[in-house]
Amino acid sequence: MAYRATLKDVAAAAGVSVTMVSLVLNNRPARVSEEKRKAIADAAKKLNYVPNQSARSLVTKQSQLVALIVPDIENLFFAALAKCVEDECAEGYSLIVANSDDSRAAEHELLQRLPARGVDGVMLIPARESCVGSAVEQLCEDVALVSCPVVLIDRLTQCGWCDAVGFDNYLGGRLAAQYLLEGGHTRIGIVTGDIAESSAAERRRGFVDAIEQSGKHFDSSLCVEGDYRFDSGYRAANQIIDGGATAVFCCNDVMALGFRQRMAERGLHVTEDMQVIGYDNILKRFGLGWRMTTVEQSVTDLAAACWGMLRKRIDVAVRAKSGTESGDARPWLSDPQVEVLTPKLVQAACA
Repeated sequence: MAYRATLKDVAAAAGVSVTMVSLVLNNRPARVSEEKRKAIADAAKKLNYVPNQSARSLVTKQSQLVALIVPDIENLFFAALAKCVEDECAEGYSLIVANSDDSRAAEHELLQRLPARGVDGVMLIPARESCVGSAVEQLCEDVALVSCPVVLIDRLTQCGWCDAVGFDNYLGGRLAAQYLLEGGHTRIGIVTGDIAESSAAERRRGFVDAIEQSGKHFDSSLCVEGDYRFDSGYRAANQIIDGGATAVFCCNDVMALGFRQRMAERGLHVTEDMQVIGYDNILKRFGLGWRMTTVEQSVTDLAAACWGMLRKRIDVAVRAKSGTESGDARPWLSDPQVEVLTPKLVQAACA
């Protein structure tokens, strides 16, 4: 095993005390000349010194680790969000990404295991199974027992029992419907997510409300429930096309791709034969969907908002653990904060 340089080694090489090395390398106030600072930095670099995070954690009461639990890492939206969150917290923190497979049981285990490993905070996109009926109460109980701050993302974000960040899904659904109505469409289909889950239900509700409030009739036979995967958009296409729809709103971009694939197989063209709108505006990050009109929920904005909220809660938790703030041992549970971001319609140049 390769030898790992210590603070004592750096101090000996630089000709200074261990205390001085610790202060300089941790950017703490110290009366040290620029010459000695440079000597310490050069010695640390030459010896390839890496701080002992375990030892540092004992002093700071922080692991500098945070966790992001996602329902499905293969989902392009969640994958892109994980990348953006990692970018946000990169300065000072490392990110652990865990996959719940949209399973309540797996999520329950992760909410126990990750804090036990010392993470400073958890960002959680709840599993689909956790968003229905009594499972919401069980999730609430799990979160209340977690020994570090938790921020909900995307799903259950307006429940008010936990810090949360998400987009206004109702408005997103309205934006899609309004765009298609303004284009002269009256028979409009929709491919939803699992409407037992709140964000999917809100997109559908906003969509239907916009149509009916315009004086048009929404034909429920043109509503097909999907699961945010390519195949569900593909399978929904026949029912909506054969139902006489001239436009369709797919509640994520991947289902929209599936719908367009089936259209192409039937010899139909987007815009000329049927308008197709997606949701998320995530495909362009992967070199896809350049000609798709979509409702954007920016993963960059979402990552910045959830990390900003969690970082503030971590700071509060550290002060509570160090005894500089009195009161509740888990102060992040009080006065939950909810931040709702605004989606926007992004119109393709040629779709």
